[in-house]
Amino acid sequence: MAKIKEIDIVQPDFYPAFGCIGPACTDNCCHSWLVTVDKEHYLQYKAVQDPDFQALCARFLARNKKDASTPNNYATMALGPDGRCGFQDEDGGCHIYRVLGPGSLCNTCAIYPRRKNQFLPGVWEYSLNLSCQEAARLACLSGKPVEFQRIRREIDPNDPQDSRQPIMTGSRSGSDPYRQPLRQACLDLMQQRQFPVPERLLNIGLLLRRADRLHREKKQNDITAMAAQLVDQAGQGEFAGLFQRMTYDRATHLTALELPAIHLMTAVRKPVLRQVWGLLRPLCARDGKGNFELGEEVMDFLHRQGKEKAGPILERQAQAVENYFVCEIFTSTYPFTYFHRGMNFEYHGILLAEQYALLRVLLGLLPFPEGETEEQHLVKAIVALTRITQHSDMGKQVYDIGRAFQMDSLAHAAYLLQ
Repeated sequence: MAKIKEIDIVQPDFYPAFGCIGPACTDNCCHSWLVTVDKEHYLQYKAVQDPDFQALCARFLARNKKDASTPNNYATMALGPDGRCGFQDEDGGCHIYRVLGPGSLCNTCAIYPRRKNQFLPGVWEYSLNLSCQEAARLACLSGKPVEFQRIRREIDPNDPQDSRQPIMTGSRSGSDPYRQPLRQACLDLMQQRQFPVPERLLNIGLLLRRADRLHREKKQNDITAMAAQLVDQAGQGEFAGLFQRMTYDRATHLTALELPAIHLMTAVRKPVLRQVWGLLRPLCARDGKGNFELGEEVMDFLHRQGKEKAGPILERQAQAVENYFVCEIFTSTYPFTYFHRGMNFEYHGILLAEQYALLRVLLGLLPFPEGETEEQHLVKAIVALTRITQHSDMGKQVYDIGRAFQMDSLAHAAYLLQ
C-alpha cells in the first residue's frame, strides 16, 4: 500500500476554531459575488428529486460554457434580484445545507473564508480571510496575541482545502533565503507591545527602507542580519520618537490622505460602505467627466472624524488592532505582496500605513448603532477594510501617488499613521 503523503502546515492558533455561524451572521458571504460550483456538487444538486430544490437549480444554477469549464469551475450560482445567493433562505441560512446536510456545500462555499498559501517549499500556510465577520471576530477579539502553530499531518484527499492547490507566494526552490527572516522581522516588530501600534508600523517601514537599500546594492545576503539587528534595536526603543522628529506639513498630510479617501469613494457597491459614501459625497465636487474631486474639506473631515471618534477606540483596542495586522502580514505574505510586480519594499511600508488610516476613518464614519459594542464596531470596520483592500490594486495606487507627489516613503507612512 502506498504511503499517504504528509505535509507541514503553519496556521494561526485560532484557525481550527472557525466554523460558519449561518443565520446568526449579520453580514454573511451569501451576496454580491458569483459562486463557482465544482462538477461533483453540481451533479449532486441536479440529482435531487425535491421539486422546490429542482426549481431553485433551474433558476440559479447554470452550467459554464464547455470551452471554459473545468472540474472545479463547472457551473455558477447566480444571484437573486436582491443581490443575494439564490439558495439563501429568508433567515440567512443555506438551503443546500439544510436539504442535503454536511458535506453538501460546493468547494467554494466549503472553503471560504479559508486561505491556503505556500511561501516556503514543502509548507502550506492556512489562514482565514477577514472579510468574513466570524473570522475577523476570532482573529482579533481573543484578547491575546496571535500565535502560530506548526504541525505535520497526513493530507486528507476528501478535504477540499487539502485537495486544492496552494497559491504560490514564495520561491519554489527556496532561493533568496532572506525572504522568510525579513517577513518574520515584520511580524516581530508588529508584536512589540511596549510601543503604540503606529510606531510599530513606522518601524516596519524603516526596516523595509533598509532592506530596499541592501537589495539595490546587491547585498541581499546582508538582509537577514540587518533585520535581526533592527528588531533588537527597535525593542530597546532606539527608534522611539520618529514622529516627533518629523516637521509637520499640512499639504503633505492632506495629500497622503487622498488615497484612503479615493478608496472609500469607489467602494459604494459594498453595502456596509454606502453610508460612508453618503457622508462624503456632499463634500466632493465633480470634474467634467463626473468623477469626484476630493478637496481639502473632505480631507479635513476625514482627519477630524478619525482623530476624535476612532483614535480612542484604536488605543483601547490595541491588541485587536495588532492581531489584524499580524494576520494581514501573514496572510498576504507581506512584504512580498507586490514584490513580484516590481514594487520595492519601501512602498510596502506605505501599504500597512494606508490600511491603518482606512481603519481609523472607517471607525469614525461607519454607523455605530445603540447597543453595538466597541469590539463589534471594530470587527465591522475590519471586515469593510478587508473588502476594500481585496478589491483594489493598492500596490499600484500607492506607488503611483507616491511617485506623482515625490513623497518620501517614510514621511508618507508617518502622515497616514498620525
